Amino acid sequence: MRIALAIALLCAAGQGGCTGITVQPFGFMPTGEAVEKVTLANERGMRLSYIDYGATLLRADVADRQGRRRNIILNLPDLPSYLRTQRRFAAVIGRYAGRIGNARYTLDGVTIQLPANAKGTALHGDPHGYDKRLWKRRDFADAASIGSVYTLVSPDGDQGHPGRLEVSVTYRLLRKRDEFRIEYEARSDAPTVVNLTNHAYFNLAGAGSEGIASHRFRFGASRYAVTDEKKVPTGELAPVRGTPLDFTRPASAGANPAFDHSLVFDRPGLVAVIDETESGRRMEVRTSEPSAQFNTGGGFDGSETGGEGRAYQRNDGFAFETQHLSDSPNQPGFPSTVLRPGQVFRSWTSFRFSIAK
Repeated sequence: MRIALAIALLCAAGQGGCTGITVQPFGFMPTGEAVEKVTLANERGMRLSYIDYGATLLRADVADRQGRRRNIILNLPDLPSYLRTQRRFAAVIGRYAGRIGNARYTLDGVTIQLPANAKGTALHGDPHGYDKRLWKRRDFADAASIGSVYTLVSPDGDQGHPGRLEVSVTYRLLRKRDEFRIEYEARSDAPTVVNLTNHAYFNLAGAGSEGIASHRFRFGASRYAVTDEKKVPTGELAPVRGTPLDFTRPASAGANPAFDHSLVFDRPGLVAVIDETESGRRMEVRTSEPSAQFNTGGGFDGSETGGEGRAYQRNDGFAFETQHLSDSPNQPGFPSTVLRPGQVFRSWTSFRFSIAK
């Protein structure tokens, strides 16, 4: 216990001692602030990398059935590319991930007006979401894992929301298993709403591979949120049975999928098993969240080149963003996203990798 504490203190002080943690420069913000890249390496050879800007995941190197490791997170080559992009590659999203209809909600009898996009909705905290901010970081190491804790203060009125929100996001790579976890906490000094997620796109054949037709998806979700023409939920949670969203048994997303839908889990815990048939890679997703946004990369159009040197095209990756449902502040039938003073918002999601049998 004393050894683990001593290592953690060395990490926090930036004095080294964090075996398996490497820190490198990744460029400078327009304001001159330095951005660093952290790479974690566990005892099995898995690596996980991320940067301070947006608390953005860069890569996760995962073994195939021959033991060859390849990055499976879609990424960009440098900081200027991240500063320009609007696609939020593997960044943390907040204060409210997803859409809020008409860019407003009522909380304790008070109407809260948010910045609206061209469709009149609020989306992902735009135009200055958490994905566009430089987070503070503290690295750590303990007996079972290594990683970093990112912190951010979102002032009262930020993005139109009430309350000064203190947010922490932990990236944790397990030492003895090919698994990483994302852990979220938030506290507010006034009633507000909170919905945090990570916007990673994956391709288990390897980032830069063409399409996801070789993937097989199985989700523990028998309902989905019905939406209007602006992709804002109507409040109805309909059965997936008989629809293209029925992944209750392993299925392909199709040759040209067009998914951007909220799936409602039957229970927390293991909510997704995704196999890539050619490499044999399997990803299991576990979470405390009630739903996820399943997106098959329909917005990729070749205009951005990934870190592998290939321009990302339509359906070159998929996102599985564990979170609460869009528009929950306006939908009393959805799980609540309200956070009050004295309460602590906590959420976690894990990504475990193995070989499909």
